[in-house]
Amino acid sequence: MTIVSRSFALSFVFAAAALVAGCGDKTATGGSASAGGSAAPGAKSGAPAAGGKTASCNLVTAESICREYGSKNVEAAGEDSLKTTCDGLKGGFKMEACPKDKRVGSCVTQEGTKVFYTDGGFPQEAAKAEKSCKEGVPAGEWKAGG
Repeated sequence: MTIVSRSFALSFVFAAAALVAGCGDKTATGGSASAGGSAAPGAKSGAPAAGGKTASCNLVTAESICREYGSKNVEAAGEDSLKTTCDGLKGGFKMEACPKDKRVGSCVTQEGTKVFYTDGGFPQEAAKAEKSCKEGVPAGEWKAGG
């Protein structure tokens, strides 16, 4: 399966989960739209909501991205479903945020946060990653850096 179709398949799974969960905000964790999907307004980047969960599917080695999901997405899709989907993409699933090192920026959507990296199979440049975020399906809110 190509990278585009794999990413689309993952996006489709999580779009359905976001709709089921009724995610009305644009963040993966139900808080502010910052890199890493902050949990609550004023919370540090990457911190899950109080009592919330954060999951990630690390595809940095192959695709130079990591997908991060906040508590609403984890609850809607379920940990097992997220892990199964990530394993199918040959990613590394963890119940924690995406790695902080070598981030170019992040793209926050209702489906979660797609984090872009300068390392891995398809190293990203900020301008291209931002364009991909803003013109993607679904389009997201871009935040440069880590």
